[in-house]
Amino acid sequence: MKHLAIVFLGILFATAAVGYGQSSSSAGESAAVGHGAFPVKVTKTLDSSKLKEGDAVEVETAGSFKLPDGTLVPKGSKLTGHVTAAKARAKGDSDSQLTVAFDKLDITNGKQLSIKGMVQAVFPPADEPAGPNMATMGTSGGGSAHGSTVGGGGVSSGGIGITSTKNGAETQSSSGQVVMDTKAVGVQGMHDLQLENGVLTSKGKNVKLGSGVRLVVHADILG
Repeated sequence: MKHLAIVFLGILFATAAVGYGQSSSSAGESAAVGHGAFPVKVTKTLDSSKLKEGDAVEVETAGSFKLPDGTLVPKGSKLTGHVTAAKARAKGDSDSQLTVAFDKLDITNGKQLSIKGMVQAVFPPADEPAGPNMATMGTSGGGSAHGSTVGGGGVSSGGIGITSTKNGAETQSSSGQVVMDTKAVGVQGMHDLQLENGVLTSKGKNVKLGSGVRLVVHADILG
């Protein structure tokens, strides 16, 4: 009897240890290791009349930046996600809608990071001028970063077509093109399109983001 009690206690402790390990792992996987906003470029047209919930979406980073642990994310890295809502313009209903959630970020050597991202701002297509890489993504809890760090949405002014305006309002370069600002929110320099809390809507037309359209994505890096 005493032997059976010892065996039972051993099984009980072993079960508790396994449960603790799984709980700790889950907590580690869900904790964000960094967050910030960075620009990406649409490489394949996103059209609310042709997409449906669950469809895969892929864009690419418009500049290179570093994660909080120093990992470099090169320009042209693939950011993938899926459509969470799509509504085409229908007869008698002039509104259309498109919502995309981003899930994965491919980085060097085939490594892939889990992220939780949404569209923060939309800009029209533009040529990418030669210039230094984007600054690094930071881990601050809010506010814009200074100098060479991107944290909570700030970005250095020397990036790829990126400016550091105070309020994220629409601005133009000397060539007349709308320049990107990772602190911007909403649609900049484009008509018949609105963005609120990651949801793109259009009145009178289908939501359509053509190849070359630039997005600012706000994301939590989950590791």
